[in-house]
Amino acid sequence: MKKSPAPLQSLARRLVALQAEARGLGMFVDDRELLTCRRCGLAEDVSFAGLLITSCLPVLGEDSGLRFEEITSGKFRCPRCGATVTEASEKTASKTKQAKRKPWR
Repeated sequence: MKKSPAPLQSLARRLVALQAEARGLGMFVDDRELLTCRRCGLAEDVSFAGLLITSCLPVLGEDSGLRFEEITSGKFRCPRCGATVTEASEKTASKTKQAKRKPWR
């Protein structure tokens, strides 16, 4: 006997709606990598309350009030200097940094 997918579909729709509501409240829903602008050092972070904030490196934790603007899927505009920041390059940079690290002994 096959079960109807309707309850699962309903749950998925509710989850998408809750994520949109959380984003509207300024929360980070962990649906992408946090961004850092290589040109000016503006970086996203998440506060202890789950709010998405941006700070200028090297001082993190103090919200500048600026927000990266999504241009297209995976591409964002830095609100401070206008540079294009791509989510994919952030993941690649992170993997490269990890690969260059020497193993702990």
